[in-house]
Formats: sequence, structure tokens, C-alpha cells
Amino acid sequence: MSKHVLFFLLLPLLTTCPSAAATLQEAYQAALQKNETVGLENSKVTQAKERVSQLRGGLLPQISAKATYFMQPEAKDPLAREIFPDKQTTVALSANQVLFRGLREFAGLRQQKDLLGSQEEARNQALLQLYQDVANSYLNILALEQDAKNLEMQITLYDERVAELSGRVRRGESNSTEVLTAQSTQASLKAEAQIVSGNLKMAREVFSFVTGLPATEVLTDPALTKDKNIQDLSYYLKRVEERYDVKSARLLLQAAEEDVRIAKGAHWPSLDVAGNYYLKRPEGFSEDLKWDVQFTLTLPLFEGGTTQARVRESASKRIEADLTLARLRRQAEQEIRSYYENYQSRLKQVEALAKATSLSQKNYQVLQRDYRRGLARNVDVQIALTDFRVASRALDQARFASQSELVRLQIAAAEMLAPSVKEN
Repeated sequence: MSKHVLFFLLLPLLTTCPSAAATLQEAYQAALQKNETVGLENSKVTQAKERVSQLRGGLLPQISAKATYFMQPEAKDPLAREIFPDKQTTVALSANQVLFRGLREFAGLRQQKDLLGSQEEARNQALLQLYQDVANSYLNILALEQDAKNLEMQITLYDERVAELSGRVRRGESNSTEVLTAQSTQASLKAEAQIVSGNLKMAREVFSFVTGLPATEVLTDPALTKDKNIQDLSYYLKRVEERYDVKSARLLLQAAEEDVRIAKGAHWPSLDVAGNYYLKRPEGFSEDLKWDVQFTLTLPLFEGGTTQARVRESASKRIEADLTLARLRRQAEQEIRSYYENYQSRLKQVEALAKATSLSQKNYQVLQRDYRRGLARNVDVQIALTDFRVASRALDQARFASQSELVRLQIAAAEMLAPSVKEN
């Protein structure tokens, strides 16, 4: 990029740099502190972690204490009274342990860990999306502020133009239509300035909503003025697998594969063990029996085909997750190609508009000088001034648009890392 183009690219940003202004990163940090997106995503991650803890707890022994007091009419038969006393008190410690569930229990734990990882990657993607929202809002404000300054400069030029033409009319050097033409354009510019002012107020309200900063916050970021070189397209395409949304989808596929194993595990027998240690037992023949252990083996023989139906359902969900991942990868490549080409096009547009702005400004200055000498027509000066106004505004719009495209490219190619946030 030539120095001449770079000067036009950076000039508006260099002219608005108050020391106490908020940078883009500061605005993003404010959004991380105050925007609800962070809290919502943290809550989802916390829920996923607790589901892992619940499943892990199900693999451990379940120990409980229980006490019962049983009453019934006294039996008339002495032998029956000995076996079944009318009052029975039982106090015991009980334990239950799952020994085998067709390995479903371990597949379920792995599945929940995959889902937790997927949710964490989804949170990272949401944090980057928040950055893009902040950047878009931030750059939109800077673009509108610069547009307002351009309009103010153009209005000042027309003020001078109207004053000059009015003097020429009074001296009989020009006709009244020339003044009216300039005044008409001047009025149109003032009306357009009001529209831009209204748009700027709305943009600042959106910025305040996203970041939590005051709508009147002064914004400037010297880092945005730095020329950024980008890599070849192939470099960005190789980074598709590093995207947080692709990582999340990949973990969802792994979770779907574990779900198939869980469903298939239902075909296997299950084995449980339960034991009791009695602190107190009813009086009678069982009074001296302090403990018991029971093993339970369950072998599924026929369930109406429900287990196999669940296996087929899980297999279908696995195919769905695989297709979703494949589509996401293709979509990621398409996004990277689009943002890359858009950014390159914006840079070329900035270069062309910088040249057009410089030439149109020189053309206006030359025609204005020639007009004062009687060598040019007023309509030519008017057209040249309009061309200069349109080119300068388009240059600034293209410059800020290129910054937005660069942010999109960096996020799409996973060049930006999600910040670490404090969890609930």
C-alpha cells in the first residue's frame, strides 16, 4: 500500500485521539463485565459441569442410614409371636453399588465430558461473537463521527462558496442562479448532517447497550491506525479446525458416538450389589444377624424391540452430528474465503478512493482558481466540489468497512482467542 493511500486511510483516526478515550479493547472488556452474554454462557457451562458430577457420583457407592418401627397385632400362636413380634425396630446402614451396566456408565460419563467441552467451546465462540458485535458498534460510531466531520467541512466550504458568489452577484460578476444553486446544495448538506447526527445517536445507544459504557463515551483507538498485513488465503483455510464452533461440533459428534455405546450397552446384563449393616434388629431369630449382602444379576430377554430402536435412534443422531460438522466446516471455509476477498477488495477500494479524493480535491481547487479568473464555469466548480465531497466520504466509509472485514476474517479464521472469564 502506498504512503499516499495510507495517509488518507489513517488521517481521520489521527485527528480524533483524546487521551481519555476508550479503545476497542477497553470497550470489549467493559462488555465482558456488564453484558449478559457472559453470564448466560457461564451458567450453561456450570450446568454441564454439574451433570458430569452427577454422573460421576452415580458410579460411586450410595450409602444411607435408615430406621423403621413396625407394629402389628400380637399373634396368638407362640411360634408366630417369636418369628413375627408385634413390635419391630430396625436400624441399619445400607450401601448400594453398581458393578456392571454393559459399560454404559463409563460411556455416559465420557459423553457428559464431551458435552461439557462442547459447551465450553460454544462459550468461547459466543465471547468472540460479542467481540465482533462490540467492534461493529465501535467502528460504526467512528465512521458516523467521521462522516459528520466530513459534512461539517463540506458545509464550511459551501459557506465560503455562498459568501464568495453573493459578493460576485453584488458586484455584477455572477447571476443569482449561481448563488441559489450553492445555497440549495448547502441546505441539502445540512439536512444530511442532521440525518447522520440522528444515526450517530442511535449507534451510541446500541454501543451503550452492548458494552454498558455511557452513550457519551469518547472513542478512539490508535491500534486501528496501524497497517495490518494479512497472510495468504491458504493460511486461513488451514485454521478451520481451530475455530471454536468447529471444536464444539466435533465434541458433539464424539458425544453422539458415546450415545450409541450407551444404547448398545442396554443389551448387556446388569449386576448390582446391595448390603446392610444392622445396628438394631427386631427381637427373635434374626436379632443376632448383623449384616447381609445381595447380588442382583439382571439379563434382558425381551423388551419389545425398544432397546434396538434406541440404538437406531442414537446411530441416526450420530449421522446427524457428523453431517452438521461437515456442513459447519464447509460454511467456515466459505466465510473465510468471503471475508478474505472482501477485505482485499476493501483495501483496493481504499487505494482507489484515496487517489480519487486527492484528484477531486486538486480539481476543485484548480477550477475554483480558474473560476475567479473567468476561465471556468460555476457549474464545473459545483460538480468538482460535489465529486470531492462524495469521494472523501466514500473513502472514510471504505476505510472503516475494511476494519470490520478484518475483524470478521480474524474471527472466522480463529486468529483471535477468547478471553478467560470468571465462572459463576
